[in-house]
Amino acid sequence: MAVNSHRVSSIAGARARRLALPRYLRLDGSRYLLGLVIMLCLMSLIVLAQTGVVATRGYAISDLEAEKVSLLRERTQLQERQARAHSLERIRRRAEQNGLRPVRDGQIRYLELPARSAPAAPPVVPAGQPDASSDRDE
Repeated sequence: MAVNSHRVSSIAGARARRLALPRYLRLDGSRYLLGLVIMLCLMSLIVLAQTGVVATRGYAISDLEAEKVSLLRERTQLQERQARAHSLERIRRRAEQNGLRPVRDGQIRYLELPARSAPAAPPVVPAGQPDASSDRDE
């Protein structure tokens, strides 16, 4: 076993470490490959995350489209129900159930009102005479 018997000074040790650092950080073929694999893994994770987000949104969109179809069917059913409720035949049957019956020719009576005349103009009071309405206010 080899033993180093002389002591290296701190300045010489620092210089040796400083000179060794670039050699340590120097990238050879295996380190390039390792960096490339790490970058590829990170890019794959990003693509995988984006695919998951897109798939989730796709399922949400398909659920909303199914709900839209269901609501459109319900709206159509409600419109048909409203049309049946407002049909004249249904209204006639409902009126007969409540004891109402159609009007016959002899049962109709028309009233003629006299034509309305223009409203009367208020009386004109001469300038020197007191107004009759002012006497009532006192």
